[in-house]
Amino acid sequence: GAAQCLQSLGNIPGMQDRYSETADMLINAQRQFEKIGDQLGAAQCLQSLGDIHRMQAKYSEAADMVSNAHSQFEKIGDQLGAAQCLQILGYIHRMQGRYSDAADMLSNAQSRFEKIGHQLGAAQCLQSLGNIHRMQGRYSEAADMLSNAQRQFEKIGDQLGAARC
Repeated sequence: GAAQCLQSLGNIPGMQDRYSETADMLINAQRQFEKIGDQLGAAQCLQSLGDIHRMQAKYSEAADMVSNAHSQFEKIGDQLGAAQCLQILGYIHRMQGRYSDAADMLSNAQSRFEKIGHQLGAAQCLQSLGNIHRMQGRYSEAADMLSNAQRQFEKIGDQLGAARC
């Protein structure tokens, strides 16, 4: 219970601007989850910690944490968590200008999201892939992917996602 409360506090949107405090809560929650043998809770905390490091442009630390979380999600069979980690790793590689690695991660994440029926995740990956192609000057491929992503966002009622395409 206490670990879940700390995890929830660390994931509150307003807390995202208070990185140090949020990270401390998530580290504490992760330790408590590990202590009681809750592998899923520990992996989710690690994923959130990695995402916090990504938002702070601490890409190496972020990639290590998210890769570790990905391994844990795979080990326990959590397909959604594993796909989300691949998506975050794709974002990290994109921010580092490693477009080929980013595209590989995002394509893998997209297919996993589609496999489990997570339409939002699949659309977000398509959008990111389209943006990568645009940054590489591959405008025709970018337009196709972004149009496809826009249709998927509209299909699930995400008007903001559609507008960003």
